[in-house]
Amino acid sequence: MQLIKEIEIAYFRSFYKFKLRNLGDLNVIFGKNDSGKSNLIRALSLFFSGNPDHTQAYDFVTDFCDQRLRESDNSDDIRKFLYVKITFNTPKTFQRSLGSSFYVKRQWTVSRGKEYLEEVSSTIPDSKRHILTRLMNKIRFIHIPAIKDLSIFEMLLTNIYETLANAPDFEAAVENFSTEVQNLTSTMFSTLPTEVSGKTKIGVPTQMRYLFETLDFETIAPGDDKPKSLTRQRGDGIKARHIPELLNYISEHDEFDFHIWGFEEPENSLDFVAAQAEAERFLSLAKGSKVQVFMTTHSPSFYLLKDERLASYYVSKNNKGLSVALQGRELEQFDVQTAVNEGFYLPAVAEALQNLAAIEARANLAEANAVDLKDELLAIATPVILTEGRTDAAILITAWEKLRGGAPPFRIRSCETGVANAGSGNGGAQSLAVCLKGVASDHPHAVIGLFDYDEAGIKEHKLNKNFVVQNIGGASVNKGIHGKSYAALLPIPVFRAECGDHKNLPIEFLFRDEHLATEVGGSQLTLKSKQAFANVGGKAYKFDLDDVTHLKDIGSGKTEFANTVVPSLPSNAFDGFAAVFDLLEAIIEFENDT
Repeated sequence: MQLIKEIEIAYFRSFYKFKLRNLGDLNVIFGKNDSGKSNLIRALSLFFSGNPDHTQAYDFVTDFCDQRLRESDNSDDIRKFLYVKITFNTPKTFQRSLGSSFYVKRQWTVSRGKEYLEEVSSTIPDSKRHILTRLMNKIRFIHIPAIKDLSIFEMLLTNIYETLANAPDFEAAVENFSTEVQNLTSTMFSTLPTEVSGKTKIGVPTQMRYLFETLDFETIAPGDDKPKSLTRQRGDGIKARHIPELLNYISEHDEFDFHIWGFEEPENSLDFVAAQAEAERFLSLAKGSKVQVFMTTHSPSFYLLKDERLASYYVSKNNKGLSVALQGRELEQFDVQTAVNEGFYLPAVAEALQNLAAIEARANLAEANAVDLKDELLAIATPVILTEGRTDAAILITAWEKLRGGAPPFRIRSCETGVANAGSGNGGAQSLAVCLKGVASDHPHAVIGLFDYDEAGIKEHKLNKNFVVQNIGGASVNKGIHGKSYAALLPIPVFRAECGDHKNLPIEFLFRDEHLATEVGGSQLTLKSKQAFANVGGKAYKFDLDDVTHLKDIGSGKTEFANTVVPSLPSNAFDGFAAVFDLLEAIIEFENDT
């Protein structure tokens, strides 16, 4: 549910002027400790309930922004006030009277105590204000703090009581309970003189909410012989997993039509797998028709969730100690280095986990592909040159034709599998390394892996302990101890010495810049500048490096470049490939001589 569209906060705690736009069903606010994340939840609590949270009463001195206080102390023209302004998406049943959206602004001043001044959209006439009030009375806000102790369950049980109190079945159950107690204790006061009491009995409780606070939940986990107390015998992680379900029950059964949850750090006490499951559960609940969720978190399980109905906000403090938020397009440009520079390392860990998962997935795919490729290599009667990708193989084939002419004394083959138009998703240095490791010891001819001279290629071409370094043709080549597999790096042409220094030489860079820029029929290779990061004055900056090839990456157009542009280039454009073929022929000669 997307009831709240926008939140604006002024002069509340760490917020000077703060705004969150384009809110979603589930709104994830992340950042390091003491960045001001929880103050957003407390601002919502102040707006809806009059207090920052259910245990702390509103106090202007405590809740007023320090920066604004200093300004007001130094100037008589600056008034002491704070406000929370919320813009709502109007529910359909109210749109005829209130329009498609409206705002409510509640402002507190130093002189009015807990009383606030309320301002609403000017488009709502006074005659419709009662309709606005009726809608606001249909909204319930519940705050779950970061520390989820017994008092939280007592509060939720009280809310459950309020939810059940007016239900006929509940009233009947209470009456039956009272009757049974009276029957069991009917003789308790039978000896009292009539002048003391004509008939004394145990009556229906009048303060059931206090009884509900003392209730507990019984849980039976797999392997348990008997129920255990949720709040007193279960771990914190199990208790935490129950809270969204209690909230959901309240939301589905109470008298309110709309519910806002302010949930702090739902990942507390949860392991990684449980946090992942909890994140998905919150998202599914928020995508319902009655609940909108605002949560603070440090967990990548939550802030890496992807869904069109989810909104994420990165909150940090500027050099004045005021909370600011990255959102929308700014957040799309948010990077790991920015967070690390601000002392927030979890995004870096999350990115590492994502990269590790991707690497493992590629490795598993490469292992499967290598099995298929092994049979194909056995059927080839000449030495095989394996490249990282199909476009690399296409360029090499064209380069041989341009430089040497005729058929090469080897077969040029990509380590990618599948149909010819499958793309380059299952290639790369890692896949090439897996293929070379899988070459059998009795393979009939040499299999030479040609790696790009970049960080990935340099790392992967070393392979493992079953490969040793051999000096072949003036280059260091890794040769399989038990077979005929070899791993070589692209030789570095003199005109690309800086690419070698920066470990940034894909096969395309064996062409000079003027050839890389060639366009044929609208087909052209694009390069993109690498980026650097810096921290200046506590702020993180990201900027493009110099406009030189050795500081660039391949952008788009690889396939078009290999299949359309490269064949159109003159023979002298391929001089950077001469050393490549010399090296490959030297390796084949070395193999034949051993």
